[in-house]
Amino acid sequence: MPWLSLQKNTDATPYSRLAEFYDHLMNHVNYRRWADYIIALFDLATVPPRESHVSSSHRNPHPKVFTVLELACGTGKILAELSRSGFEVYGLDLSPEMARYAARRLRHEKLRAHVWCADMQQVATGIHMDAVICLYDSMNYCRHPHEMTRVFECLANVVRPGGLFIFDVCTRWNCWKNFRNYTEHDSFQNFSYHRHSYFHPIGNLQYNEFLIVDDRNPGPTLREKHVQRIYSLNEIRKLAANGYWEEVACLSGMSQRPGSERAERVHFVFRRRSL
Repeated sequence: MPWLSLQKNTDATPYSRLAEFYDHLMNHVNYRRWADYIIALFDLATVPPRESHVSSSHRNPHPKVFTVLELACGTGKILAELSRSGFEVYGLDLSPEMARYAARRLRHEKLRAHVWCADMQQVATGIHMDAVICLYDSMNYCRHPHEMTRVFECLANVVRPGGLFIFDVCTRWNCWKNFRNYTEHDSFQNFSYHRHSYFHPIGNLQYNEFLIVDDRNPGPTLREKHVQRIYSLNEIRKLAANGYWEEVACLSGMSQRPGSERAERVHFVFRRRSL
């Protein structure tokens, strides 16, 4: 049994407290590089230009993509990078705390964006998007295959024909190699935490458990338990096969190399068919 499960603690909703130091936890990520990689993938879209959506004082940042929705946007770092690049950006996150931090970041940096709290399995927007993105293995939070299927079905009503759905997934090889039994301890401002990551090959479930101590509020140690389902690449292809999408790229990491089960991260690019 994982050692964290033996501690006395109080369970907390995922990302309810982690949101406060999530940026510190992820300070190793080069979000500008990731945004540039995603922008380069926008070339795979086939939507016609929509110059009417761009004011005369604002140059369209991409000939095919202007409106971008990010699912599971977290604290909004990718949204901020895309907004700075000139895209009209929208973001949603299931965690109210993460959505709140994203909206606060964009306001503080005086960047235009629309952020709200919502489930990516039930996306509803008032306009059609040129591209939808979902990064840092957030799609792996679809614990059951029918949940991932619902995301693809829902986005068929959100993305314009010729538009893109870009997302990355964590592979079983990455979990087994790097997070089979990973622990770390760190502190940031008023928080300290223990993290324990472990992989259950039966069920293909990746667990990340955080024991969090908030020095400002003496009380029980909080435990956030995050669970992801690790899918094979072919499983994902089958779940996307609903007639609305065509796979146009499957890439290893942030490269142009073909994606494989032995990559740590794989980016999929699906294009909305014109029916």
